[in-house]
Amino acid sequence: MLDLARDHLPSHLTTLARRYGNIYRLQCGSTTMVVLSSADVIREALVRKWSDFAGRPHSYTGDLVSGGGCSISLGDYSEEWKTHRKVTHSALQRCVAGPLQDVIKQQALKLRQVLLDYDGAAVDLSEDFTVAASNVITALSFRKQFEKSSTDLQKLHGCLNRIVSLWGSPWISALDSFPLLRKLPNRPFSKLLDEVTRRDALIRTHLEDFKHVLSRSGYGRLLNALNRNTLTDTHVHMTMVDLLIGGTETTAAWLCWTVGFLLHRPEIQDQVYEELCSVLEGRYPQYSDRRRLPVLSALVCEVLRLRPVAPLAVPHRAVRDSSIAGYFIPKDSVIIPNLFGAHHDPAVWTDPYKFRPERFLEEGGASLSMLLPFSAGARLCLGESVAKMELFLFTAYLLRDFQLLVPEDTSLPDLKGKATVVLKATPFRVVARPRP
Repeated sequence: MLDLARDHLPSHLTTLARRYGNIYRLQCGSTTMVVLSSADVIREALVRKWSDFAGRPHSYTGDLVSGGGCSISLGDYSEEWKTHRKVTHSALQRCVAGPLQDVIKQQALKLRQVLLDYDGAAVDLSEDFTVAASNVITALSFRKQFEKSSTDLQKLHGCLNRIVSLWGSPWISALDSFPLLRKLPNRPFSKLLDEVTRRDALIRTHLEDFKHVLSRSGYGRLLNALNRNTLTDTHVHMTMVDLLIGGTETTAAWLCWTVGFLLHRPEIQDQVYEELCSVLEGRYPQYSDRRRLPVLSALVCEVLRLRPVAPLAVPHRAVRDSSIAGYFIPKDSVIIPNLFGAHHDPAVWTDPYKFRPERFLEEGGASLSMLLPFSAGARLCLGESVAKMELFLFTAYLLRDFQLLVPEDTSLPDLKGKATVVLKATPFRVVARPRP
């Protein structure tokens, strides 16, 4: 239990992997946890033996925050879950093939204007990134876009941020392994329940508003597709929760990490800028340009490697007796895919803790197949294709139009960050100077 209460849990579990190997066991009350810390063992469990490990742990707290297990992220593997995921994945893919790129480009241009309005001031861009990423999801879902000052936006994302932060508390996770603790006062858990009630009221309002809007354009296409299928209102509701948390907090966190790392190696900014200018001859990029922009693509890959923002993914459960790497894994064991550990494995990555985008260029020798930022297998992140397009286009637009600088009399950003469910950068300020 003490091992799971560490301040930076992904880093601690990775340290244990260097001592005990890339597969080891932790005991938390009556729960057996198996930690996987290399790409090979993670793929064995989640891809080659996916049907053995596709379950989710039986969770008292998880059921309370997921509408009784009706979310894609926390729901247990079942025929109902498979249908829910298939319908949502199909709706997302239609958005990717249709309006998604235009929505992202629109938000990238709005973000550009926000940065121009700062007029060279030193600012923390995390909230601006959250607004941009959130508007991509809300435009596709509710046919709504928000300004940074919007009270509705602040309420929604303040609530979601608090849920993500509280969900990572050991005082809450302990309730799953030690049922007797549920009878004791638990202030973090009480706060979590309050925030979940608030979250559901906010999402319900947006869904009701949408029902009064006949949407035939690309905006709102996602909810239209979900509502045409046989999903219950609870499933649709929890799909929106999954997309808003998974499609907003993670993308915004990755953009913050990108800026933070670039401030440590400003020459990478210049290389990306020169590539954009020479290849695209002044125009803004399309997602289809990514193979023509290897330096930019390498930058995105390296940030995904160094800072998988869901560093421990979401725990899996063995639905039957099985094995991983020759070790017996009993039914109902909880499997923790340590993506952070796999991405910092010295057997795979040279100088694994160094920011070196060049490792993903042709001469760098790094293999994309060893990257697992969105997990793998049947539980692969639902929004992978959306996130990849967002990261590529937001980063491209940002570096085409701005040079990112460390403010005077300010130290470089801390790159350790804070790990709860999402691995976020410690807040820092940056100056965005317009390119000539």
